[in-house]
Order: sequence, then structure tokens, then C-alpha cells
Amino acid sequence: METLNQEAIRWAASVGITPERAAFLAACPKFTKCGGHMRHKKLPNDSPDRYLMRSGSKYYFRVHSHTGKDTVVAVGTDLLKARAQRDVLLAQLKAKSAKVNA
Repeated sequence: METLNQEAIRWAASVGITPERAAFLAACPKFTKCGGHMRHKKLPNDSPDRYLMRSGSKYYFRVHSHTGKDTVVAVGTDLLKARAQRDVLLAQLKAKSAKVNA
């Protein structure tokens, strides 16, 4: 356990943490913030069918946004054509995003 100064002990008490728990958290920063843990790392998705969802015989282009809204567009029944249509839609979304951020 790490020794805490008086300021840290007062802060811990103000947020409802015991001095022992605060000392533990100070000794183990991996429990208090992300330090690049394996569970937080994004896995590379190199799938050629990324953003494509299949339901029945149809393929759908699906993108999640940070606002919680999904974009879902039917892109056909042929996988190769669906991939091509997906690439066109992604390019349009990137162009739209570039205009908004400009």
C-alpha cells in the first residue's frame, strides 16, 4: 500500500472512499484509468464484409454512429455487388463528414 498525503486522504473522504481503498487505487493505477489494457484495445477488422449484414438472402450496409442512430441500407443479394455498393456509400459518408468538419 502506498502512503497517502493529507490532501489525498481528505479527497478520498470527500468522495466516500476509505483511506485504505484510496491507497490501493493509488498503488494500482490500472484500476483507475485505461493504460492500454487488452480488453480496451480495438481489434483490427480486416474483414472484406465489414459493415455488411445479411438477413435472409439480402445484404444490408450498416453503420453505427456516435449519436446512437444506425444507418441501414439494403444493398442487394449478390455479395460482390453489395461490397461495391458499400464502398460507394462509405465514400459518400466520408465526403459528407469532411464537409461538416470543414
